[in-house]
Amino acid sequence: MIPARTWTKAAPILRASRGTWGLAALAGNYSRIRLPTSSLASTPLRQLSTSSPRRAQYTRFPSGTHRHPSGEVIDSRMKIVIAIAALGGTYYVVHLEQVPETGRWRFMDISPKYETKLAQVAYDELLNEFRGKILPSNHSVTRHVQRVVSRILESSDLGQLRSSEPRRSLVEALDDFWSEDPFTSGRPSGESSTPESGGKEWNLLVVNDPSVVNAMATFGNIVVFTGILPICKDEQGLAAVLGHEIAHVVARHASERYSSSKVFLAVAVLLQTVFGFDFGITNLISTVLLELPNSRTQEYEADTIGMQLTAKACFDPQAAVEMHARLAQYEKAHGATSLEFLRTHPGAERRIKHLEELIPAAYSTQASSPQCAGMQDSVSRFREFAPKWM
Repeated sequence: MIPARTWTKAAPILRASRGTWGLAALAGNYSRIRLPTSSLASTPLRQLSTSSPRRAQYTRFPSGTHRHPSGEVIDSRMKIVIAIAALGGTYYVVHLEQVPETGRWRFMDISPKYETKLAQVAYDELLNEFRGKILPSNHSVTRHVQRVVSRILESSDLGQLRSSEPRRSLVEALDDFWSEDPFTSGRPSGESSTPESGGKEWNLLVVNDPSVVNAMATFGNIVVFTGILPICKDEQGLAAVLGHEIAHVVARHASERYSSSKVFLAVAVLLQTVFGFDFGITNLISTVLLELPNSRTQEYEADTIGMQLTAKACFDPQAAVEMHARLAQYEKAHGATSLEFLRTHPGAERRIKHLEELIPAAYSTQASSPQCAGMQDSVSRFREFAPKWM
C-alpha cells in the first residue's frame, strides 16, 4: 500500500502514463518520488557475499563431565586406572613366593613379626570366645589330644605344646568344675614367637562342645571341639584331622588368606571402577572366582602336607581316607551343599580320591623312618591277632 502523501504526487504521473508520452513523463517525474524514511530505516540491509550460504547448525552446550568431545576426561581416568594397576601388579609380583613343601606360588606380604602380633590377638579372641568351655589339661580328653599333637610336632621338629592347663581359684574349683579361668597359666606373655614366624611353641585348647564337628589351627593356636571326636573314632583318625590342621599353620595359609584379601578387594574395586559393576556383583565375582577356589587349593595342599606329617609321626595314612569317608556321611546326613564351587572345602569324593593318591608316598616316608619300623610291626601283629582275642 502506497502512503497518501506519495499518492498525491504520483497520481498525475500515473494518469499521464496512459498516453504515448506516459513513460517519459514517468521517468522524468521518478526523481520526485520520495519514500518515507521510516520504512527504509526499518528494513535491514544485507551484505554481499561471494561464499555459499551457511546452513543452521545445532550446538549442544557441553556439560561439566564431558567438556572435551574428544574423550580427554575418559582417557585421563583410564590412565590413572592403568597406572594404579601397574603399581599393584609390580607389588604383587615382588611379593610372590613358593610354598616350600609343595612349590606352589602364592602372594604373601605378611611379615613374621606381624604374624606374632596376630597370634597373640587370635589367642585372646579364642579364650574370650570359648570361656567356660575349655577343658583343663588333666582331663582325659585333653590328654588324649595332647598325645597326638605332641607326637606330630616332635616327629617333624615343629616345636612343642605350651602348658594348656587353665588356672582356677580354689573357690571356683569347689563351686563348679567348669568355672576355671583359663586365661593366665597357659597364656603367652608378651610377644612370643609362633610356628609361622620360626618359633617352637604351640597353644592347644580343647573345647567341650559336642555340637561343633570341627577342629582348627591358626597362628600356632590349635582348637579341637569334642564334636569331632566321634568322627575321628580313635587316635589314628584324630591324627588325620590334626595333621591337616597343623599343615595349615606350617604352610602359613592364614597369612596367605590375609594377604590375598587385599588382592580380592583390589579386583572388586577395579571391576567397579572400569566396568561400573555394582559392589555386590563384584564381591560375588571375587568370591566365586578367586576366594573360594584359593581356599580349596589350600585344603588340598593341607591334605598333602598333613599326610606327610602324620606319616612321619608313624600314624596310619589310610586312617585319613576312612575318617573323611565318615565325615562325608555325616555331612550328607546333615544337608551339606553338594555344589563344590560354593564351598570352601573340596567335595568328599574328590578329596578322598586325592588322599588315596597320597597314600603310597606316605607309606614310603614311613618305610624310610627307623622310628616307624618297630611301631608298624607292632600294629601289624595287633591287627593279625586282634580277631583271636575278641
